[in-house]
Amino acid sequence: MTEQELYQMTPQQLTETMLKGLVLQYEQIGFAREEHRFDDANIRLQKAYQLLIKLQDGLNDDGGIITAQLDQLYRYMAEQTLQVYTQPHVLPELLQLAEELLITWQAASLNKDRPLVRAAHHERYEGMDY
Repeated sequence: MTEQELYQMTPQQLTETMLKGLVLQYEQIGFAREEHRFDDANIRLQKAYQLLIKLQDGLNDDGGIITAQLDQLYRYMAEQTLQVYTQPHVLPELLQLAEELLITWQAASLNKDRPLVRAAHHERYEGMDY
């Protein structure tokens, strides 16, 4: 995915893409651990952690209780992600949570009553040549 494609996404599409990436990272961590590729698992743990931080940073303060709950969930998942390297038994829970978040987000995105919005920071990139 190119930088230009990322900037053309709505916040909803970007969130879905990050959640898909999170699921992928957790799946790949499991495969890497099974094959004793611990360096690869560590790199993917770092990517998963970074995705969670970006998801948390993207929360809107005006979201009320849902935002607060997502903030707590992202924080919990980030803390648990840091533990996977030494405590691999937490990985299945993280994968399940990421999959459930993705499914929920996709279902919510199907609601056509609310228009998709573009983040304000996207405006400064529109019309630029890459």
